[in-house]
Amino acid sequence: MSNRFWTLVWVFCAITGTVLALTAADAAPEEDWRFLLAGIMALITLAGVLPTPLKAWLARPLRLLRRRPWLYWLLLLVIIYKGVGVWLVAYQPTNGRLLHPVEFAYVAFFVWLLIYLLAYDLNRERGAELAVRLGNSRATGILITLTTFLILFFGAEAYLRIFYITTDAYGFTAMNYHWYKNFLWSSQNSLGYRDAEPHPAEVDGLTRIAIVGDSFAVGHGINDIGQTFGQLLERDLGGTADVMIVAASGLDSDVEVSRLDSYPIRPDIVVLSYYLNDIDYLMTGTELDPDANFDFIQDENLHWFVLNYFVPNYIYYNLMQFTSPVRARSFIADLIDAHLNDELWVRHLDSLDAMVQWAQGHDARLIVLLWPHLAAIEQSRPATERVRDFFEGAGVQVIDMADLLTGRNTAELIVNRFDTHPGVLAHQIAAAALLEAIQGSITPDAESPAQDGG
Repeated sequence: MSNRFWTLVWVFCAITGTVLALTAADAAPEEDWRFLLAGIMALITLAGVLPTPLKAWLARPLRLLRRRPWLYWLLLLVIIYKGVGVWLVAYQPTNGRLLHPVEFAYVAFFVWLLIYLLAYDLNRERGAELAVRLGNSRATGILITLTTFLILFFGAEAYLRIFYITTDAYGFTAMNYHWYKNFLWSSQNSLGYRDAEPHPAEVDGLTRIAIVGDSFAVGHGINDIGQTFGQLLERDLGGTADVMIVAASGLDSDVEVSRLDSYPIRPDIVVLSYYLNDIDYLMTGTELDPDANFDFIQDENLHWFVLNYFVPNYIYYNLMQFTSPVRARSFIADLIDAHLNDELWVRHLDSLDAMVQWAQGHDARLIVLLWPHLAAIEQSRPATERVRDFFEGAGVQVIDMADLLTGRNTAELIVNRFDTHPGVLAHQIAAAALLEAIQGSITPDAESPAQDGG
């Protein structure tokens, strides 16, 4: 290379990529290509920097390509698209995740290859000649259009992956999946819940509070686990209680009792975080199935493209599916109608009553934190009132979040415009309501555990 700077960068990429490829300790069996890659980089780099006849041999294919500048440009675009595309699809890089050694080796090889194609054997004179040929080519306009599209596509892809790792209400999007990877799964304890490790059962002087529920209790969309209502409640109780999260995204009422049964520590207080889709297990496959409100891609190739790239994923789901007011109203209406459907409601009561019986059988106080749909609080009331009436009829205290949230701006209560899960403010309001309901049950003396069986 005529430019010493690019020669140094080229050699650095070759050394870095080779070392990482050969020394990676956590490489998967399908990544054995790294050995061939390291060999190619090492041999070509040595041939390109040492004074040998091979330098001219390496320059020959580039000189032939540069005589046909449109083909040279098109080849660069194809290599960039394929190279970046393979990296994105195979490794799905996002903000918050460090590159693996083999992945880093691949990136180093890709940069090394681009430097070879763009800078090897290209001095100022040859560069000027190439520019003249491009200016005279009829294909230049088309190539500029393709280049602009590629820059915009990967620029938008980079923006979404770096700055837009967030959730949606339904968990369909690529961004939502990577939010799970970066903020949910990484903060799970050994029991598989988004929580710190519970204090051992042998520790005295603590009131054990189990929060049971689904994504509302998990803190779906809340990046900082400390801002979820369970963690806020534990902090506000000042060390007198151990708040244990026994919740997971997608849990319905039919499995929550079994989660309590399998939890290694018996709670003194159970907080059931109830949301309208807790009846979803009875809706699947019926005319009220909430998934029927969305159009899932049937074409296999298009589905692969939307699944692996953030830009088409965002366009298809966030902009085309989630912004439809008809779909949103239908989804909410289905949840409400399921609660008002007498046949489904009678079957649902079995699960709700099982929670009441479990609490009574284990001498635990049960409190229900009842959530409406935060974008349709008043519309939710026929359903939430039916749930509240059942639990209050069973002697269970119900905190109706609809009463506490009515009149507030929806945008202040939810995670984002695509995700109607409770945002930070809603979690703070829920924690304050729970604190008021629970603090009378907590023994002030931290040396003796609370034994309120409610």
